Amino acid sequence: MNNQLKSWFLMLSSREKTLVSIAAVSVTIMLFWLVILHPILSKHDKLSKLTDEKQIELRIMQRQSALVRQLQQQASGSSIKKVRGNPQQLIEQALQTWRLKPTLQRMQSQGANKVAVSLKNANADKVMRFIAELETRYGLSSTAMAITKSKTTGMVNIRLTLEKI
Repeated sequence: MNNQLKSWFLMLSSREKTLVSIAAVSVTIMLFWLVILHPILSKHDKLSKLTDEKQIELRIMQRQSALVRQLQQQASGSSIKKVRGNPQQLIEQALQTWRLKPTLQRMQSQGANKVAVSLKNANADKVMRFIAELETRYGLSSTAMAITKSKTTGMVNIRLTLEKI
């Protein structure tokens, strides 16, 4: 086959040989472009665009991270100072604040920093706020809690043990 192709090429006139040579070089260049160069360049463009998008996302996330750090610093700097005192007195204050004093069944000291409290038929929303205030404002943490539904809608019976943090 090679000999036939070579003999065919040699039989061509010089003008035809030039045209065939130019066509062969052109086809080779075109194939090189279509098969190798074009896919590589298009992939490079896609990756370049993706890199640009990721760099924009990174800048946005860095700004958000700085904002989160700033907000955390502001929150820690402006946090409510915890009230000091006897845990039973602190619980009494919180009960009065949330108007839960009438629901108090029992409050019993269990050492210097522990108090057991029982409330009966207390408003569930007020109880949750009461517990949150005990932790955030008064520095008392719940170590044990039992909540049962009362017969009245929206009311609960609760037993909890609170400890000074």
